[in-house]
Amino acid sequence: MPYGYGAANYLQFPNDLTTNKDYAGNYILFTAMKVTGGVDTRTLKFNMAEGDPTSVALPIPQGLTFGYQNNWDQTEVGGGRAALASKSGGILNTIAGVTSEGSMTDMVKAAGAAAGSALSGAQGSIMGAAGDIGGLAGKMNTAGAGVVNEMMGFAATKPGIGSLLEAAQFDIGIRALKQTMTSYSGPGFRSFQWQFSMKPLSKGESQQAKAITQFFKTRSMPAQSDMQYTRIYNIPDVFRVQFFSGFKESPWIDKIGHCACTDVGIAYGGDRFTTFAGEHAPLQIDLSLSFKEMELLNRQAVQNEDNTGVWPEETYTKASKPYQDPEVYSVDDFQGINTNEGGGARRRASQTAT
Repeated sequence: MPYGYGAANYLQFPNDLTTNKDYAGNYILFTAMKVTGGVDTRTLKFNMAEGDPTSVALPIPQGLTFGYQNNWDQTEVGGGRAALASKSGGILNTIAGVTSEGSMTDMVKAAGAAAGSALSGAQGSIMGAAGDIGGLAGKMNTAGAGVVNEMMGFAATKPGIGSLLEAAQFDIGIRALKQTMTSYSGPGFRSFQWQFSMKPLSKGESQQAKAITQFFKTRSMPAQSDMQYTRIYNIPDVFRVQFFSGFKESPWIDKIGHCACTDVGIAYGGDRFTTFAGEHAPLQIDLSLSFKEMELLNRQAVQNEDNTGVWPEETYTKASKPYQDPEVYSVDDFQGINTNEGGGARRRASQTAT
């Protein structure tokens, strides 16, 4: 009998999942849970879902992989924001003030005044300033620590002016763009997709396979209230996902938090639809499941995976375990191991994901 949530009320496939040496006692356990409260990923509360059965055990799927996503996005940084955020002050404050002027000419004049000089006539534009770098504008740059150059960049990246200059960039020979940075926006919700191929060898296994597909179809769907003009749904069940080896949760496989089932796919009959004689149950039922993890991970949760308690809820606020360098093994560490037995174990492991 599978161990874990809902162990007393479960379905499994195949019937000998926990006894057949080909599977080596390795299985994945899905337990239906109900979200009972919470307003964010760290405060969600879960209880066992009602109804029978509550759990399904299947062979650990082939190609079991885990990803740990973090979102790093490219963000434009406007000159005004950069000036205000910088500790430099001085010239940056002057630049922010200059670009608050309403027109291009006013900006140029304000820049000239800030630098202790003035531009006039044809120099009262970005082209004039650009063409005069090294002349009067160059002197202003020296006096104002680059205020003209920065002013030009600020002005040329303003929404209205920037749109015009984008079209005219080849005529005037310059293109001003906002600065960019890589901005961290937190960890991402992980997604998982698994496929299971159930090939019954008896009427009992056919019934189990059908019941398992019904379990995921039903549990992942919402119940709808009887309303005439609107739709009100009860939140579907979610799933606790655990990996077991020999009736104990495996310490060798990464953990997964509670997951919402986003897609259930069922294919009947294999490559060519075929059924058993008599009741015409399909010879093969392929089940594909897609999940999205509901809890965002942090360093504390990841480093406390092996700690006792409910994961990850009880590890969110714990102190992170000190980072440990990977252990280095020598040949002597493997002396005395029966290589034939090890090879057999490896062969059995390779057959786990079927």
